[in-house]
Amino acid sequence: MQKEKLIELISLGDSTWKIADKLNTTQPNVRYWLKKYNLQTNRKTNDLGDKKLCPKCKLTKSKDDFYKSTKGSSYCKSCIVDSLEGRRKSVKQKAVDYLGGCCSKCGYNKCIAALEFHHLNHKEKDKNYSILKKNFDKLKPELDKCVLLCANCHREEHHSSTTDI
Repeated sequence: MQKEKLIELISLGDSTWKIADKLNTTQPNVRYWLKKYNLQTNRKTNDLGDKKLCPKCKLTKSKDDFYKSTKGSSYCKSCIVDSLEGRRKSVKQKAVDYLGGCCSKCGYNKCIAALEFHHLNHKEKDKNYSILKKNFDKLKPELDKCVLLCANCHREEHHSSTTDI
């Protein structure tokens, strides 16, 4: 990467993200070359005060819109939540597909949010079940202990198991 070109783009007030776009490269690559040439963007040297740039949504937001993290995550809260929600939905869709895609009692399949996993033997349920939801491959052995039920059939199943005493 040419030092002169970087200096020119910095003088235009471009951020590392804009420089990366203009040079058709990645932002970490731009940061690498800036450090190598001992250069800084104006954005880095300016005091943004109570503002911070989210590199995912490219919006400047209040620092209160960012989590205080020891890991140094630079994404805003809404981008992190959107990312987690997308990952959860993806894992649930894979799990639903793995168990047949519809309620095993009535065949309901209209809304994935209404489909639930019922453990055939609640004593065999992994206590860390919620942690398994993050990784589909680790979730498969737990799914093998379950059947897929719609919310209504699931409630009926639990109701009938408590009244059959």
